[in-house]
Amino acid sequence: MQLCIEAPLASLAIPQSDAGAALVPWLLALAAVAAVVAAVGIWGVLRRLERLEGAAAKLDALEELRVALAALAKERSDLDLRRIEHVLIEMRDGQRRLEDSILRATQSALRPAPAQSAQEPIDPADPASRIIARVLAQGYERVQLVPPREELERLLAAEGAHEVLLEARRNGVLCKGRVLLRDGAVTDVELSPAYTMFP
Repeated sequence: MQLCIEAPLASLAIPQSDAGAALVPWLLALAAVAAVVAAVGIWGVLRRLERLEGAAAKLDALEELRVALAALAKERSDLDLRRIEHVLIEMRDGQRRLEDSILRATQSALRPAPAQSAQEPIDPADPASRIIARVLAQGYERVQLVPPREELERLLAAEGAHEVLLEARRNGVLCKGRVLLRDGAVTDVELSPAYTMFP
């Protein structure tokens, strides 16, 4: 009976061949390569996770900055922007006045010229007085003609269109420009503040 059972078991045994034995080392080498590739892939994924954690830490720092900025904005909410704008406008006006003072000081040092005031009598026969009267009538003060009196008399005596350079003040601001003459008569006055001439 034992023989009968052994016989069918022997027929079920897997026959071993030389080809199957030769494949086993190749399969083991392939399994080892697959294990190495899987280990390298897992290592790469872990390195990427570490980098992502570093980036997340930087984002946490950004969140801290946002909170600090919100606290600073809340602390400085009492600043009045209109007040700051007025202070800046006053600083700009002060700078213009300073430029005007410097310009006035340098011009008076270079060329002393008599100032014509509105209280001085105007001689209608004097052509320079007519020009000054016209400029004074437009609201300017302390009018100074640039050309010397001899050249001015020559221009007024000549026929045709000419221009006379002059300086005057309006509300304390130095203005420069010209008076246009035609046949000895004043036709137009063009004056603008001196600070607009600078770039």
